[in-house]
Amino acid sequence: MRGYVRPSHRTFISALALSLIFLLAGCGQAATPTLPPESSLPQTSEETPVAEDQPQYVALVNGQPITLEAFQRELQRFEAGQAALGFEVSGQASYQQQVLDLLIEQELIRQQAAAQGISVSDEEVDATIAEMIQESGEEYFYGWLAGNFYSLEEFREVIRMDLLTDQLLAPVIESVPTVAEQVHARHILVNSQTEAEEVLARLQAGEDFAALAAQYSVDVTTRDNGGDLGWFPRGGLLVPEVEEVAFSLQPGQISGVVQTAWGYHIIQTLEFDPAREVEAETRQRLIERAIEEWRLSLRSGADIQQLITFTS
Repeated sequence: MRGYVRPSHRTFISALALSLIFLLAGCGQAATPTLPPESSLPQTSEETPVAEDQPQYVALVNGQPITLEAFQRELQRFEAGQAALGFEVSGQASYQQQVLDLLIEQELIRQQAAAQGISVSDEEVDATIAEMIQESGEEYFYGWLAGNFYSLEEFREVIRMDLLTDQLLAPVIESVPTVAEQVHARHILVNSQTEAEEVLARLQAGEDFAALAAQYSVDVTTRDNGGDLGWFPRGGLLVPEVEEVAFSLQPGQISGVVQTAWGYHIIQTLEFDPAREVEAETRQRLIERAIEEWRLSLRSGADIQQLITFTS
């Protein structure tokens, strides 16, 4: 959400809070953030009035509150991160919702960790922070905290969340196989049904698949290689319809015209391997997909009440 890309699975859950590691790694200096104007701050719903001397809540997650104060501080951090990376904040209502959704997910993670008996000790948190200070320097570390509205105690909870998420995601990642059934296939992608049918007729008449792919395919990543998609397991392609057809064909068999959001495909399965090592890049994509499914599953059955609405 803040332009942060970290080579770790936990970015899919805690990219907002953990963007500090991106900055501490030397990818950019933290800019002094600007507080959002009063008119941009979220308002509590009329249906949920709150007394002035009571905490104001923006959401309840299985009965556990997320306070307005915590939400506003995360908004400030979000905007600080955008400024540090040279981006302008746009679509205010959209990013406010994103920030709230992330806080909700973090609360769901806390609850799931507690339910599974997973915890992180103070010593583990302190060791992680000590390592970060050693890598970035004490002056820069504490300057970053101040510039991004973190007290040391708040930041310790960010690290605790990171380590909890690691433990919860470990079995998700381990479930993604390193060896799997795979298919080797190729395809020709064109922009119209008519053109696809013409190419298919020429293939059925005996013309060379690779030559027709080079001549007609609009898939620039494969056409110069005869439309070759390489080896892939189930879930390994970005276009599931093509993957499904490739696994359904016999070696050497050519499909009919397959329409997807990308256009019109003709697919040929070349060979199968029942137990082939999954390439690192493909496995990473499978891991990302598994984590996304896990992330979405956090909300399944949860009682989430959003108590504020956003306006642009």
